[in-house]
Amino acid sequence: MSPIMQQFREIETCIECSAANLVQVPEVFYYAQKAVLHPTAPLFDQETQALKPRCVRALKRIFLLCDHDMDGALNDRELNEFQVRCFNAPLQPAEIAGVKQVVQEQLPEGVNELGLTLEGFLFLHALFIEKGRLETTWTVLRTFGYDDDIKLRNDQLSVPSKKAPDQSLELTSEAVEFLKGVFSLFDTDKDGALLHSELEDLFSTAPESPWDEAPYKDAAERTALGGILLNGFLSEWAFMTLLNPAKSLANLIYIGYTSDPSSALHITKRRSFDRKKQRTDRNVFQCFIFGPKKAGKSAILNSFLGRPFSDNYYSTSEESYAANIVDFAGTKKTLVLREIPEDGFRKLLSSNESLAACDVAAFVYDSSDEYSLKRASELLMEVARRGEQSGFVVPSLLIAAKDDLNSYPMAIKDAARICQDMGIDAPVHLSVKERDLNNVFSRIVNAASNPHLSVAETEIGRNQKLYRQLVNRYLMLLSVGTAVAVVGLATYRAYAAKKSHSN
Repeated sequence: MSPIMQQFREIETCIECSAANLVQVPEVFYYAQKAVLHPTAPLFDQETQALKPRCVRALKRIFLLCDHDMDGALNDRELNEFQVRCFNAPLQPAEIAGVKQVVQEQLPEGVNELGLTLEGFLFLHALFIEKGRLETTWTVLRTFGYDDDIKLRNDQLSVPSKKAPDQSLELTSEAVEFLKGVFSLFDTDKDGALLHSELEDLFSTAPESPWDEAPYKDAAERTALGGILLNGFLSEWAFMTLLNPAKSLANLIYIGYTSDPSSALHITKRRSFDRKKQRTDRNVFQCFIFGPKKAGKSAILNSFLGRPFSDNYYSTSEESYAANIVDFAGTKKTLVLREIPEDGFRKLLSSNESLAACDVAAFVYDSSDEYSLKRASELLMEVARRGEQSGFVVPSLLIAAKDDLNSYPMAIKDAARICQDMGIDAPVHLSVKERDLNNVFSRIVNAASNPHLSVAETEIGRNQKLYRQLVNRYLMLLSVGTAVAVVGLATYRAYAAKKSHSN
């Protein structure tokens, strides 16, 4: 068996047994159960004979949580508290001394004058696993809320599950202040930006960096050296919370948020409610960017992140995002731009709730191309129609991009007519190439902040709205008339009764 186990490292246990002679039959079930409840694969790499990265990250977080005085080592009191929390049994002083002696003999840097270091803590767990005591490490991980994939269990994440499609989740002010403190702490060179190495250090207690893959990768503004500024850092968190609240909350906890998880997120009011009240308390807005190919949608997203203009054209086949903070009316709002490729337009609108997550829609067209405007107006019409059908109507803007090029003769008149017919504001003209953005991002935030204004309407929608108004007015008049009749009848009866009594 030994050569086979050497060749196939994933085999955890080989055991000889005999059902006929009842030789080691109970052991078979014991090791089978152990392989399921305390598996080796998530924790230990048999090839390299080392702890796996995700296990190391989880144990590092646990170490930091137990290092109450934050001196980089677990002293005797902290070690004892850890033992009681995980195994409900204290360690005797001689036992603590014995543990540290074992570590120091094989890994001198695992113990210092203050106690057991992180290196020593990791070494101990590797030693437990090598000796077949996987239940020890699994007990520690599960005590601190980890599942079999070494991620926080769902019961550790207090994310509101009941919300309407047009509601969203945002970080609370308490969570934002925590993130500002974390940013300052990990900005070790104090240059106002987190470089890649500093971000890796920040997320070293999470299963992996959450921003290394789409849609979060490249969604925030970066410096020339690839660092992320505070605004970009907070925007990325707001963006992650908008798309995946559970992932955002989990990573908050991974990096050290120790307050009640329910205090990190709050749910916004419904957009339909905001529209009735003609105001919104939201701090994060999502703008869907529609438009035909070559209209300049991607250039607008790049300019939002401070990236230089490029004449090279790359067709966008997948949705892409850009998130940043916009100063608006003396406050800071996070704006998330979501580019919808023309080829993905039909797929997006195929869902009845497709516009529920949209705070404002922007329709971009090439101001020098007559077809581009025509196609943008068709997209605007379809979005307006879908909003009226689903009830998720949204404020809309028409954006005339590439304003540095010569527009076709009837461009201004045609665009004005479209806006007038749809009941929205005049087009916003801009040129990314000339860096003339005409305050477009503040205008987008302004439209989102006033959900009752600039809502595109189709003729059918306008007629239905008028019909509803007439019906409501009729019902109101009818109710008033009925009330008057009832009062009159009551008055007459009172008068008749009084007259009869006097006779």
